[in-house]
Parts: sequence; C-alpha cells; structure tokens
Amino acid sequence: MQGEDPISEYLEGMDAPKVKQIHVLVVVPDQQSVSAVEAVSIKKRKLAEISDLITPSSFAKCRGSGSWVKWLKKLNGQIECHRVERSDDETPIPVVLLNKTFARFEENCKVIKFSQNDCEFVSKLCHGLSTPYDSEATFAEKARQLLTAYLLGDNPVSTITPATVNGSVSDGSYRFGETLLLNLECKLQKGDGGGDPTMQNVAYYIKNLPFVIDRQFPCFLVDICGPFMSVFGIVNTSDEDAICEPLVMSFPLLFFDNEWLMVSLARMCASLKVAVQELTNLCYELSASRQNRAFGLRSSTLDRLRFPYKDSIERNGADISFQYLEVVQRFVFKAHHAGNNVIIKFAKRYGREVHDYCSSAGFAPKLLFCEFLPNGWVFVVMEQLPLCPLRQANGMIVRDQLLKIENTLKDGSFVHGDLREHNVMWDSSKNRVVLIDFDWSGRDGVDTYPPFMNAEIAWPPGAVCGEPLRVAHDAYWIASIAARLT
Repeated sequence: MQGEDPISEYLEGMDAPKVKQIHVLVVVPDQQSVSAVEAVSIKKRKLAEISDLITPSSFAKCRGSGSWVKWLKKLNGQIECHRVERSDDETPIPVVLLNKTFARFEENCKVIKFSQNDCEFVSKLCHGLSTPYDSEATFAEKARQLLTAYLLGDNPVSTITPATVNGSVSDGSYRFGETLLLNLECKLQKGDGGGDPTMQNVAYYIKNLPFVIDRQFPCFLVDICGPFMSVFGIVNTSDEDAICEPLVMSFPLLFFDNEWLMVSLARMCASLKVAVQELTNLCYELSASRQNRAFGLRSSTLDRLRFPYKDSIERNGADISFQYLEVVQRFVFKAHHAGNNVIIKFAKRYGREVHDYCSSAGFAPKLLFCEFLPNGWVFVVMEQLPLCPLRQANGMIVRDQLLKIENTLKDGSFVHGDLREHNVMWDSSKNRVVLIDFDWSGRDGVDTYPPFMNAEIAWPPGAVCGEPLRVAHDAYWIASIAARLT
C-alpha cells in the first residue's frame, strides 16, 4: 500500500500468518449493536422525504426507475397497496379498521337508502363518461364537472379542480385548506398507456401530505379508467407509512339492464357523497377548535395511528375507553382499561355464545365486551391471561382437562371449529387449559365453516368451506393434541 496503512496499528504485535493460513481481521465499532428490526427501521424514510423523490406520472408506470414497482420494492411496505411482497411478510390492518369514515362508507355501499337525485346522477355519469374521448384532458374535465356538481353541490364554494404539487398536476383534487380529501385520476381506456391510475393517485396523496405529519390524513382516491370507476381509501399510519385499499368493487359506467349493478353503483355514489361531507365536517371541527386535533387524534400520540380507530364503547350512557399498547397479531391487540390489561380482537364473525359458554365453564378468558361495528366487523374485548404452550404443563393433567372440555362442548351442542394447538393454551395463573379464538365457533350442524380456509392445513374430514360445524371435528383436534403430549 502506498502512504499510511490505515490498519497497521491493529496489526502491530501480531504474528505473521504461516504458510496456507489466512488471518482475518474484524474491527468492531465502538457502539452498541443494532438488531435486524432496528436496522430496517433505521433505513425507513419519512413520507415527506418520499414525497420529494417520486413523480406521479412516473410512479404510475410499472417499468423504469421511478415506477411504482421499483419504489414499492425499495420502500418495503412503507406504502402498502397489496401489490408487492414485504420482507416482514406481514399484512397490515385494513383501512376500514383504521378510519371510521372508511368503515361507514363500506357499510353504506351495501345498505344506504338512495334517492331519485342519486339515480339521475348515475345516469349522467354513465352517459357522460362511457363514450370514447379523443383527449384525456377533456375526459377528466367532464368527470370533474359531474363529480363536483354531485358530491359538492350543497357547498357551492367547494370544487374539484386540477392541483399542482411540485410541478405535477392532478386531474382533480378536493381539499380543505391544504388537506387533500379526495383525488381524481382519469385514463381514457384500459391499455391505452399512461400507467396505473390508482398508483398515480397514491403518488398525489403522498405529495400532498404536509412536511410535518402529526395526525391521520384519510383521503378517497377515485379512479376513472375508460368506462370503469373505482374508489380506494388511503391513510397514513405514522409519518413513515401509509396504506391504500379498495373500499368497494370497480363499477362499469354503462347504463344497461342490470338492476343489481345499477343499484350498487347508485349506493356507492350516495355513500361517497356522505363520506366526503363527513371528512369535510371533521376538518371544519378541527379548524374551529384551534387545537391540534384531527379525527380524534392528538399530535402527541402519533403512535396511536397504527391501531384501529375503535377504542371505546358505550355502556349505560357512559363511555368506556381503552388504550392500545401493543400489536399481538394483525387483528389482536394488547390494551389497557381501568387499571387492567385486556385483549382486543377484531373479527368478521365471532361465536359470542360459545365463548360465553366456555368462559362460564372455566376454560376460556372472560368475555368483557362484544360489539358489532357498522361495516360487519366485530369488536371483542376479553381479559388478558398469562398463557403459554401446553407442552409447558403436565401432560397427564392436560389430557384430563382436554377430555372434560370435549365433553362439555358436546353437551352444549357447541363446536369451537379451530382447535389447532395455538388456540388451546395453558393458563399458568390457574393451572388450566383454556380455549381462545372463537371466530368460527357455533352450533353443531347449524353454523358453517367460513370461505377461504387454508388448503395447506390438514383439516378434519368434513371440515370444508360452507359445510356445517361438527362436534366430531373438535374431537379430531383434541385427540391430535393429546397424542403429542408427553
């Protein structure tokens, strides 16, 4: 080496390597080691930084250095759109659990009562946007006019207009002050070039976020691609992460004799009108309060954004609140309430009757609250127990208790439905076997298994999507667990 050897001081006093030997010198930095998880978090960019690096027109493309494919892979889940796998293999909490307006929109799309005005708008929308256009600018202008008149007609001051952000111009943006509440992206036809309108919309959302993010910023993304209309919800879960998901199916803007499609489109439009007004009202409340609050969140609790919006229930006219502490699984959380730690769970269906029955019999956590949310999700609160795997308990005691549990369920004509080993645990505080996860539970021969069961699991014979729950299925799992006990 020429000049000063930078490692000579470390070699001083060391013997020269013998023939056919290699000495490897490792210099350990004088600092604490960093875990793999910490290393990943260190590399995360702030959304404000990402905003300066992406361009909507390039982000819309699936190829190239600025494409959404390249960026989503590089960001490794920071902008979650369910299109690129994450290194942590995690699936984030759905946007309909993160924001109440999204939840109500999803529910309204199924049940809202629509009016003659909504039907007339659907007719105008279909006739106005289903015909071919030569110019994307003209197509976008027509969409803006129709949506502004319908969604914001009650507020003549508001409008959906093209907005310029760092040199990029949107097809249409509706803002309250500087807060983006709805963004519109239009493409002439599918396959006509110009990239993915949803991804372009995502980029506009990121670029519209403030430099300092201290609260939640929910926004509706409306894509109109040829004669198809889609509505997505996007929201930040911190100042580093955001998630975008479809809130409803895409609708063909074709006025034809399919009453179910036309009624569904009318409900979706009516629901979007209500939701946009709801976000607007929340912004008014924030502005009027002159406090740093938005959508029920304080700037001092930015960590709160990664948890579901539902954190309280009403009982006898009083609000009972919970403080989220930790994510256990995607839909399971540790929380604090009235000096006690509890478990909060969200499910699409829940065997409340079976859970109560098992708890009363002494082999399930106490069910504290169970409430159905507007969009079909179930909010479940139960006591937190010191649980550990069955293998840490005496095998003979566990077998005896499993047999009693099996007989007790059979006597009540109840079926748990998913007694795999991770749902059968040992409560070390009371030396007992307890069952958890009552999502599928129900009555023998009456309730059925859910769709999309994991095909890689060896389910009991007859345990198939849509087929009835059977007590024999629980017996199958219990025998399997007992056989593995030592």
